[in-house]
Amino acid sequence: MSQLIALTPGEDGLDLVRFDTKTGEMNDIKKGDPEGVLVPGWIDIHIHGAFGIDFMSASTAELKELCNTLAEDGYERFLPTTVTAPVEDIKRALANLPNHPLIGGFHLEGPFISPEFPGAQPKQFIQNPPTGDSEWDEILNDKRLKVVTLAPELPGAIELIKRLTKRKVICSMGHTNATYAEAAAGHEAGMQHSTHTFNAMRGFHHREAGAAGAAMTLTPFCAELIYDRIHVSPEAALVLIQTRLVDGDVIAVSDSTMASGLEPGTKLKMWDLDCVVGEGDVRLVDGGSLAGSAVTLRNVFANLTQDFGVEVAANLCCYTPREALAITDHPEVWNLVSEETGELIETYRVE
Repeated sequence: MSQLIALTPGEDGLDLVRFDTKTGEMNDIKKGDPEGVLVPGWIDIHIHGAFGIDFMSASTAELKELCNTLAEDGYERFLPTTVTAPVEDIKRALANLPNHPLIGGFHLEGPFISPEFPGAQPKQFIQNPPTGDSEWDEILNDKRLKVVTLAPELPGAIELIKRLTKRKVICSMGHTNATYAEAAAGHEAGMQHSTHTFNAMRGFHHREAGAAGAAMTLTPFCAELIYDRIHVSPEAALVLIQTRLVDGDVIAVSDSTMASGLEPGTKLKMWDLDCVVGEGDVRLVDGGSLAGSAVTLRNVFANLTQDFGVEVAANLCCYTPREALAITDHPEVWNLVSEETGELIETYRVE
């Protein structure tokens, strides 16, 4: 196939162009071409694992296997994401991360989060952010660290945000009971993102806009969105996308767990918690709370395309996360997708 349709940044958003794979020439076209659309590979800044493999417990060999599987799923890069755990457990997990082109660093989610919004994070290991020298320095000073999820209202959080921001580490508000004012104080200190917006955070109220309100209005700011249609409804996702439309700062994430790709009904032990895989989700056996997602960014892209259009999907899954991670190189992966359904047709890798 020598003629492909590509979505590329233009003056007023994304433009559809015809891309000749032999000559490299691009020419403007009209929408509605019967062929698929070419978009850059997925960039997932929040993923805990997939296909039965979990970053916290996997060996280096298993992680290499997962990288290869995610490559087949259209991924160009991702940030393996930890969970709230003792410092030695996280160090052990990071030591097992392979040097692989798909791994762009790591995302530290917890343990500096609110015990009032733990989600599926193990409550017994939640703690306040460290101040001064601590046992966490090896992790917090790791050059591979790209994102830290924390609750900005906790004692010591503002100091840690300032410290990490100086190193250009993204500080992301998540698992938080922050008021709007507390979130704004975190933003003033350098906090730039919100983790799985609307989930595990103080919600919006007309008398106190909360963390959710801050995620929709602070600027400059980037809001993560899990769009499996379960964590966030289509209507709530529309509110977030339209609210932040001026800045375009919404990043789709999978929040995928080892449950992604497993059969519904499968029972598993994840982060010392008993979980069960459902139809597109994974939940705690005790209480039924969501325990991350059971989708990859391939599924998220398709959902976004079907509900909001392929341009929105390309921005949220491909372009905005590239910008957030300051990836300036040309895409090394291109995915041919259906313009109507967003389903992945074929993946091309630049040699």
